[in-house]
Amino acid sequence: MKKWKKWLAAAAALFITLSIGTSVIADDHDDDDDEKHHDEDDDEQWESQQPAVPYQQQTDYWNIWSREPVNNPEKVLPIENPEELLINSREIEKKIYLIPKDGQLLVSADTIAEILGATSTFYPTSKICLLKKGDLELIVKAGSNAAYENKVKSPMPVNAAAYENSIYLPISVAANALGYRVTWNEAKKAIVLQSL
Repeated sequence: MKKWKKWLAAAAALFITLSIGTSVIADDHDDDDDEKHHDEDDDEQWESQQPAVPYQQQTDYWNIWSREPVNNPEKVLPIENPEELLINSREIEKKIYLIPKDGQLLVSADTIAEILGATSTFYPTSKICLLKKGDLELIVKAGSNAAYENKVKSPMPVNAAAYENSIYLPISVAANALGYRVTWNEAKKAIVLQSL
């Protein structure tokens, strides 16, 4: 009989231990649910207190390549019709032919390469142009707005175009890709290229 009482006492102790452990686990689980509901309520309250932020499209400029597929054809450009403009860099000052197109100024890849001290290779069959200066490289194709800057594909604001046995591309794309900033000098009516 003593054995039976010991077994009964052991079973009762085990039952009590499991009951207490189970209720603790259940209580902990219930607390988590309460916290979860509490956190969700806090999130909803926080979100309702935040002001709505309107979506803003990135501003584009004719002289800065944003590397985003945005363009504003209504942008005011220094010229309205294709013409020659003075361009200044540290090494060269000369007039170059520019074509305004959809809010951008297009320049001949050959001409801008010469001014920036870069090389330009034109492949007339495929209408692809490669600009290279040191370890900087830019590849563009006529009829496409994709540019490969150091082998990374980025969108240009407008398509490159083939004119006069050359590829014309936005001056901002060519200059920025080869390490130059483009600015406009209103007093001199000149485009200024500054090394970055």
